[in-house]
Formats: sequence, structure tokens, C-alpha cells
Amino acid sequence: MKNEIIRAIDYLEKKGLIKGTWGNLSVKVDNKIFITPSGVPYDILKEEDISVLDFETEKHIEGLKPSSEKALHIEIYKNFPEIKAVVHTHSLYASIYSALRKTVPCYIEDQAQIIGGEIPVADYKLPGTLDLAIEAVRKFKLGVYGILLANHGIVSIGRNLKEALIAAEIIEKSANIAYHVELMGKGHTLSEEDIKWMRNLYIASYSKNI
Repeated sequence: MKNEIIRAIDYLEKKGLIKGTWGNLSVKVDNKIFITPSGVPYDILKEEDISVLDFETEKHIEGLKPSSEKALHIEIYKNFPEIKAVVHTHSLYASIYSALRKTVPCYIEDQAQIIGGEIPVADYKLPGTLDLAIEAVRKFKLGVYGILLANHGIVSIGRNLKEALIAAEIIEKSANIAYHVELMGKGHTLSEEDIKWMRNLYIASYSKNI
């Protein structure tokens, strides 16, 4: 799992979704949470640096000091037992929408399928706080796999690490598309009925290949 996390970080860096030490990710395996450490540049991150938490007690049991956003990850796992991975980035276009505190409309089909519709914005809360974690959970209860954190960045989730990574990528792609659509004129969003149909199809069948 530690090796998978290192590879996932490399993937996010190559996609331009994270830089330096900004952003974090975790994976829940049984009663353990494997999470990126605090303050370690990702280009020198080693497997032994990966922090491990006990899910039940929330105690740090292995590796370096965990990410300052550990409460965010823990609260998501507590509230959504089916979720096994959480990704937090500060990607460019999604961060623009988060600064505007504006939802990302659902213009494209992969956003409908993988995210579940428009991307909502969680109210602003200070980083690293339980308040932020609780507010994020409130937005995820809408049934989406991706949200914006006001004036901060994004959080994506998945039933496995690959799904959470794809969701993070789709959030940034969707925000990029929405930005340019709105710059050029009034776009046409997908209907709620079509979004629901595509999302259900993704969850029921297509996602099983991820």
C-alpha cells in the first residue's frame, strides 16, 4: 500500500494536480489509514515516510507525522464505510471555482458519471480543523464523489485509490471546461435526469473495471 501511495503521488504530480507539499491522500485498509505525511516534499517521499493511523483510536502508529488534514480523511471514512481512498489537491481551475465559492456545473458526461453531477462547494472553514472535516462530509452526503473546499481546493473520494485519483482528475478537467464555457458564452448543462441515468450506470457496471 505504501508503494501504491508513492505511485499515486507521482501520478498527481505528473498530471499537475499537486505541487511541493500541497495536497494529501490516504487509503483505508481494514483498521488502518495510510496517509501522506506533513511537510515532506513529494519528490523525495519514501515508503517509510508514509504515516499510518489506527482507524478506531485515530492514533499515529507508524511513519512520519500525518498530514495536517488527517481529520478530513478520518471523518470521511467514518461517515462513508464504502469509501476506501481520499485525495485532496489544490489544482488550478478547481481552486479558481473554490475562490469564487461557485459550484462547477455539469457540462460533460464523465463528470456526471464519475462525480455524480455538479461539484458543490463546502463552506469556508480553517484548514486542518474538525469544522472543515464536518463541512466536507455534509457536502459529500449529496452523493457526489468530489467537492470544492471554499478558498482552498478539492477533495475527491473513491471505493479504491484509482477511482479517487480519477475523480480528482475529472474535477480539474470539469472546472477547466466550465471556466472556458462560461468565458465563451452560456453553456448547456446536462439534465438532472440524464445525470442520474449516467451515474447509476457508472456505479452499477462501468466502475467495476476501475
